[in-house]
Amino acid sequence: MFTRCLNPMKNTGSSAAEGRPASLRIVRCLCCLLALAFFVFQFASCANDAAPNGDGGSAQTPTPIPISTQAPASGGMLRMAMPENLSVGNPSYDPLIVDTEEALALYSLVYEPLIAINEANELVPSLAAKWSRFAGEEYSWLISLRESAVFHSGEKLCADDVVYSFNSLKKLGTDGYYSKTLFIVENIVKVDEQTVRVSMHSNGFMALYALDFPIRRADGSVFNGTGPYRVSMYDDERILLRANSDWWDRTPYISAIEFLARSSNDTALASYSAGQLDFVPTAQLSAGKFGENGVTIVRDHMTQGMETLLFNHRRHPTMDADFRLAVSRAINRGPIISNVYMNRARACDVPIPPDSWLYTGGSLIGHDPAEAAALFEKAGCTMDDEGRMLYGGSPLELTVLVSGTTDNTTRSDAAALIASQLESFGMKADVVIAPHGYGESESEFLKLLDGMDWDLALVGFNLSLSNDLSPYLSTEGANNFGRSSGVMFVEELRAIRSAVDEESLREAFRSLETAFTRRLPFMVLYFRLNSVVSTAKLRGVTALREPLLLRGIKNWYFSD
Repeated sequence: MFTRCLNPMKNTGSSAAEGRPASLRIVRCLCCLLALAFFVFQFASCANDAAPNGDGGSAQTPTPIPISTQAPASGGMLRMAMPENLSVGNPSYDPLIVDTEEALALYSLVYEPLIAINEANELVPSLAAKWSRFAGEEYSWLISLRESAVFHSGEKLCADDVVYSFNSLKKLGTDGYYSKTLFIVENIVKVDEQTVRVSMHSNGFMALYALDFPIRRADGSVFNGTGPYRVSMYDDERILLRANSDWWDRTPYISAIEFLARSSNDTALASYSAGQLDFVPTAQLSAGKFGENGVTIVRDHMTQGMETLLFNHRRHPTMDADFRLAVSRAINRGPIISNVYMNRARACDVPIPPDSWLYTGGSLIGHDPAEAAALFEKAGCTMDDEGRMLYGGSPLELTVLVSGTTDNTTRSDAAALIASQLESFGMKADVVIAPHGYGESESEFLKLLDGMDWDLALVGFNLSLSNDLSPYLSTEGANNFGRSSGVMFVEELRAIRSAVDEESLREAFRSLETAFTRRLPFMVLYFRLNSVVSTAKLRGVTALREPLLLRGIKNWYFSD
């Protein structure tokens, strides 16, 4: 089974070094010079789009993508990997039961939600043609279904299908990938054949993000969705999809997609090298080695993977806001991003992905040694004659907790660099590495994290697409491992929940950014970049963004 889990806290990929071949041969022909200039212009535009904010390193130079004037042509088969034994624990191939990114990608081609989320994290219509407030009930919305949407079996989408899908989700309980919906949506009822009323637990616009779960036919039939591809055959080794000519949107260019069972991401990448697959997403930092001009393109893309430095709010000095701010100015993320993550990370100061429409970037922290020293002094730290930092009259010693495994030292390598940077200010920082397997809910690392016998902890999270930050900022939040006081952000979180439209929601997040960088309950270091390794013959691939990498597949096509 694949290990690229859809899990709120996960380890990163391999830390192996990488390098991408990129060569340009300048010829004397004027026409070639013009072509080269055009290529460089396009390449520079892409690089600027990927540039980070703050003091982090830039995204690694991508494999040059050849420019083609060829018009998109229909046809061809795209081969991708799927988890082995996909039906184990899910014999009906229920799209509501998903625990890997590969399974999510497969189901996203067959099923669609009421409201989709695009690469900028904005809400866009899918099976819901439009939505509006229900008159007289501020916690309810009227959803009008798309008239032209039909299931692969030929039946027209109707309100009963939406109600059935929501009730199926309720039966699964609160542990699945889409379980957040149950905490936001109270009920969905039929108004007429093409309209449903959705009752929410809050009156805010953000609640609509909970309507991104897949809609199934009310008869419970297997692989019967409304999406751009319909399933032609399936078993545990292979699933074949054909383009849906009855899709409410334009028929995709690529005629067929074949998902082949692979035991791991390493096996999938080996299968690509053997010519058995065409498109392989990966979190491996060494993915750049596959790049080859005219043969293979390696595309980096943003993820929801947020790397953080947690502060222990139950002990001194990390419970002191000035000390936390001092640490944030003392850490230089650039060398960490370059040397540990091989530039596959993007610096950020707040728990909002920097490519999200809700990110404003108006309150940056940045590396500032002089300000760090002043803040350490303000927090009560002094220096002795030997250059040691003292706190309460004693040499300052910090424990930095981090997870690690024998085959994944990325985060522990980052912790070592952070400790070294802090030690340059005269303190001692001891790194404690505790085992934590990918996707584990119980581990030695989690026990130590919960035990609070640490000062700083390096932890990675996968943010929800719903933009809900209460798990990190509220007192009882499931991911508030530093035990910060929820009083810090009561007003900001309330404003976010009650924002009635896009404008007020963006303004509420702007206020949260300002408050976060001032109070700093934890430090956001960077967001991870992952990669896709694909054949250079695959064109039209734009706006790649996890976790829904295939959202723009209708525009993909194969060149000659």
